[in-house]
Amino acid sequence: MQTKTKSSHLVRQTRLTLIIVSIYSTILLMIPFIYAVSHNGTSTLEYVSGVLFAMLSFWVSLGFWNAFFGYQKMAGLNKSESTFKRKPTSAEVQEQTKTAILMPIYNEDPEAVIARLHAIIQSLRDINAESGFEIFVLSDTTNPDIALREELVWSQYLDHFKPTVNIYYRRRLKNAQRKAGNIADFCQRWGSSYDFMLVLDADSVMAGETIVEMVRRMAADPKLGILQVSPRPFNRHSLFARLQQFSAAAYGPLCVRGFCSWTGVDGNYWGHNALIRIRPFIDHCHLPILPGPRPLGGEILSHDFVEAALMRRAGWKVKVADDLEGSYEECPTTLADYAQRDQRWCQGNMQHARLVVSEGFHPLSRVHFAMGVMSYVASPLWLAFMIVTFVSQYLESFQASSSISAGYAMACMFGIFAVTMGLLLVPKFMGLASLIGNRKQVTQFGGPLSLTVSVFLEIFFSVLLAPVMAYYHSRFVLMTLLGRTVSWNSQQREETRVTAGDAWSMHWDVFAYYGLLGTLVASLAPQMLPWFTPILIGPLLVVPFAMILGSAKVGRWLTRHQWLLIPEEKAESPLLKSMQKVLDDFEKHPVVEPGEDIFEAVLRDKNRTTMHLRIAEATQCLAPVDQEKDIELDLLVNRSDLLNAPIEVRRRILTDAKTFNRLAASFQQA
Repeated sequence: MQTKTKSSHLVRQTRLTLIIVSIYSTILLMIPFIYAVSHNGTSTLEYVSGVLFAMLSFWVSLGFWNAFFGYQKMAGLNKSESTFKRKPTSAEVQEQTKTAILMPIYNEDPEAVIARLHAIIQSLRDINAESGFEIFVLSDTTNPDIALREELVWSQYLDHFKPTVNIYYRRRLKNAQRKAGNIADFCQRWGSSYDFMLVLDADSVMAGETIVEMVRRMAADPKLGILQVSPRPFNRHSLFARLQQFSAAAYGPLCVRGFCSWTGVDGNYWGHNALIRIRPFIDHCHLPILPGPRPLGGEILSHDFVEAALMRRAGWKVKVADDLEGSYEECPTTLADYAQRDQRWCQGNMQHARLVVSEGFHPLSRVHFAMGVMSYVASPLWLAFMIVTFVSQYLESFQASSSISAGYAMACMFGIFAVTMGLLLVPKFMGLASLIGNRKQVTQFGGPLSLTVSVFLEIFFSVLLAPVMAYYHSRFVLMTLLGRTVSWNSQQREETRVTAGDAWSMHWDVFAYYGLLGTLVASLAPQMLPWFTPILIGPLLVVPFAMILGSAKVGRWLTRHQWLLIPEEKAESPLLKSMQKVLDDFEKHPVVEPGEDIFEAVLRDKNRTTMHLRIAEATQCLAPVDQEKDIELDLLVNRSDLLNAPIEVRRRILTDAKTFNRLAASFQQA
């Protein structure tokens, strides 16, 4: 008890220190800024720029000091062992709990999904812990062809690999409330049979040792409601993916440890790779419907932060395990895919602005909401600051001022720029320093030279990319505020080549915006051009930049030279080996032959027809077709045009046992 009290006191102390030093840093930046903008009098625009600068300075300072606290923590850990090392036995899990591993999917590649689950099963088996778990593939797939493929892949995997962990497959008839509704449906149907659920994403994979330790910790702490392990991206090869993977591996632990140092049991949930205690989740984490029209009203889109806040409001602990590894995800491989995903997240996070002031939430939950909002709103604030500063400087050029005061003001601005860049970049060098201090970790990144070169490469591309993403985030925020909604479709997870035409069609607006901005600065306030040049380079080169970022060829070339390397590539991860084994099996024994229509393959095979109907009935995924639609389907069959029927028609066929049986009989007789 004394240890827990001391720990919570340290967290509160760190929390207070973080606020104080962030405010102090903001004040130190504001002093020269105020002089620089007021040396020739102060206008309304300069007051506005001062407010914007203060907000941005506090946000940057907060990130810096969070990383600094993480660096302090890692520096102490490097003297011993920085990550958890322990191999528990299966009996430990069996005696304590029963855990469901949930894989929610939505129009995903079924072979890849099953391969990831196999990697988890094999990893659990390696430590003799598989008997403590059961797996649920929770499908919200709306594409009937993919739905049929899911059934065939699941069935073939069970037949070929005989997994030692039960894997259940369920598809919902209607994907109400998206992923949150998918998880809620599981809880309603089967949640009472389990103590915990490990929530994954479709691209998640976790090491068995990590999963078992998460279960052990939750079983040992009866007030722990959510235990999150930060997922690291891996298993992608484009330059853009490699930059994300390297930064997460090199700097991610620093930021996560810093985050945990001031959040303690008031942590957060990031939607996947987290263990949740089912009973309090069912009792307290029902998502409210926000009043007002979409996108800021209606169903909550980014459910994870809200569920964590509801769990914390009910008195349960929410923690992030900063000492556990073996938690992975796959990341977008192109700039366009990344921006598309961020647009969905932006819309979801903007809803959280309304929850910051809602009654009953813990103060730290409000902070998490506010930080989620600020992660996107910071970009339009920054662009607004740049525009206001430019206009202010343009208007000031018509006023007389002494060369001495103007020169001193310029020196102040240069100092502010240097300090701000330091606040942004020094955390990356903290990450480098924390790794350099650990010989084993340095080797995993290719050695000291490769690691150092990789850090500078990542910084170079980050500087070019930052204004591009600032434009996108600003556009997403504006669209959300104007009432524009985005659809939450399945993500593009595979490597895709980006052509010049693709890059131009997807990013021409970035080029146009910054091209116009650069022209205005050069024409109206040329004295500001040196300050704007670093911002303009990336956006004006966005077309070739996007092509290079999306290139797997460039990414693999860097891998061969051991640049942007991550530990899972230096020594191939057992998880990747297990995944590849399953993918190789499906390539050798495809569920349908190349070029064969999967609908026809199922309708012509009596065993597959029976299996589909059995699954649909068991998962309550049947909905009879009305008489009018039944006549329409009859006409399609008579014209032998069923295989060219629209997706909506195919979907109706899958969910009506009578129609499906009749069509199957027709195909099998033919």
